[in-house]
Amino acid sequence: MNARAMDIDGDAADAVYPMHFHREQMPTWLHATATALGVRAPALVQGYRWCELGCGAGLTALVAAACNPAGRFTAVDVDAAQIARARGLAERAGLANLEFVHADLRDFADAAHGAFDFIVCHGVWAWVSDAVRAAIVSTVARHLAPGGIAAIGYMSHPGASQLQAAQRLLHEATRHLDGDATTRMTTALALLRDLADSGAGLFAEHPGALRQLEAMERETPGYLVHEFGGAHWQPQHAAEVIRAFAGAGCGFIGSATPIENIDALSVPAALQARLRSLPPGPLAETARDIARNQSLRRDLFQKDTRRLDDATHLAALDALVFAALPGAPDTLDDDLHFDTRIGPVHGPRELCAPVLARLAQAPAQFAQLRTLAPFDAAPGLLNQTLQALTWAGLVHACVPTPGGNAPADALSRQLAALPGVPALALVPAIGSATYRRMPT
Repeated sequence: MNARAMDIDGDAADAVYPMHFHREQMPTWLHATATALGVRAPALVQGYRWCELGCGAGLTALVAAACNPAGRFTAVDVDAAQIARARGLAERAGLANLEFVHADLRDFADAAHGAFDFIVCHGVWAWVSDAVRAAIVSTVARHLAPGGIAAIGYMSHPGASQLQAAQRLLHEATRHLDGDATTRMTTALALLRDLADSGAGLFAEHPGALRQLEAMERETPGYLVHEFGGAHWQPQHAAEVIRAFAGAGCGFIGSATPIENIDALSVPAALQARLRSLPPGPLAETARDIARNQSLRRDLFQKDTRRLDDATHLAALDALVFAALPGAPDTLDDDLHFDTRIGPVHGPRELCAPVLARLAQAPAQFAQLRTLAPFDAAPGLLNQTLQALTWAGLVHACVPTPGGNAPADALSRQLAALPGVPALALVPAIGSATYRRMPT
């Protein structure tokens, strides 16, 4: 089990949780996104510190350390077996800037660790007990440096609300059916399918529940055991999460999913003016979740929030360097089409084409890109365009002072020998990785 599975009833040791990589937790991504949002992001200088709470199999931390030799990385999980495997990978790849810690998050919160510039936590908050959530908040309150960024990913209402009944059935199955954990999960999933095919009211009244069942059926039983077998799994309300981290001295600054920071691309047009009339924070985010039927949030918080004035914000943006990613087009004959939670959204050709054409030649600073028409008098429009292209996997911010390729190459060799690892290409120039083929 990983950190979120510390509250699963029964023995899930035989259920292997697959490796996952989260680009939104990478230091370069967080730095660029926070800068785009108008706050002073932690500098990615030699010796900055990054910590992952609930690292599971450790893939995100491994990639972060291998592609960012200037940083120091700590990854924590309660599962001793997963930590041992991850440590072995790090040692064989020679990643001296990465420490894996075997600890319950409740114990980790109380220990002395020094200050972290980034604390990330994905797939834990909505899966664990109130006591563990309190430990996460305590860790951020005690160990996030002033100006530091916390990134918290979790299942949210209302998009995940319909999953609650199905999750409860899957959880009960892990307690009452025969067989090992994966066998019980397979049997429980078949029961859900029988209910759906026989006209069960949940699926008849809520078509979204059937789509969610179909998504579950595409996953491995081991993933489902850890994802939905826990006793404490429940979607969270954004307002409550925002208030919890406010208690740790952290202000909500936006989403690590850049497109969600742009209402024009993530909220139905008829609702955008109404949302602008709401005070920012819990009320506005709750309304946005309803507008998007949000099921997964990636919230960003900053300790002692440091907002930038317009001139300083532009200077911080100007310093960012962006590169085109493999597969990005260098010319466009039409608008880009973004598949979002509110349906297809257009990325206007007149905005996206100049950026992609310039970056196809070589990486460029924001300051250079904003000399292009139509951005020469509209840097805010360029900021939004780059956020959208980043979200779409076409461009990416670059590491300020990239190191060599040796750590990334060494880790790539180790990962290639393992089954079930996502097909990633490690890219030290951007401090992250890209998928060799897009995940389904």
